[in-house]
Amino acid sequence: MKTHYYFDWFNDKLPKNIATMLLADLPTRKSIVFIGSNPADHSFNYEQFNIAESQWLIPAGVEFDEYAIIDYRTTKEDAQDVIKNACAIFLLGGKAAVQRAFLDEYDILTAINDSNASVIMGVSAGAMNMSAKWISSKHISIGSARYTAGKSSVTDGLELDNFAFEAHIDINNSVLFEKDLFPLSQTIDIYAGCYESVIRVKDGKKEFYGDVYLVSNSDIQKMEESSAS
Repeated sequence: MKTHYYFDWFNDKLPKNIATMLLADLPTRKSIVFIGSNPADHSFNYEQFNIAESQWLIPAGVEFDEYAIIDYRTTKEDAQDVIKNACAIFLLGGKAAVQRAFLDEYDILTAINDSNASVIMGVSAGAMNMSAKWISSKHISIGSARYTAGKSSVTDGLELDNFAFEAHIDINNSVLFEKDLFPLSQTIDIYAGCYESVIRVKDGKKEFYGDVYLVSNSDIQKMEESSAS
């Protein structure tokens, strides 16, 4: 059974306890494949890959013999072959909706399910797309930016686990919770991550590291941090 890591974002380095767990969950580290969030923009995907590889994984000792990035430079057939033979799969952050369409276009879910990978990771948009559902909200603010165009919508993810995941949550954004998260939480549990947080799902058991909130039936509960495995 594959182990799933839902990363929100790391501003500096991969936490030591997460690195230790990753190394234990990766008995072999021959190859890792990164799936871009903007398949038409290789430079953007490479920038995201460089953060994940050079700032997080390698400094933490999580190194692989081979690295690959999948976007439109890769054919669908080659992408599926690379994924199926990878030891780890990493869905990069960036443009969640664009990545979601690409995952369908390249039939990535089938390749993931058929792969020999022991670990599936996603960060930000990539983590959202690993989950069952996520919200594109007009009420989210990140720094000074606010998305105000259009209306909020719910998107189906790959459903590697049966919960919704929202990244970069501001727990004080009451409008986001009342208008978007509470209504969705009537039908599915939502895990809302803050920066530096991680959800690890191993053998069906969820573990929480950093600040993660469960939103269920319009109720908010901060999850107790798990002890490092």
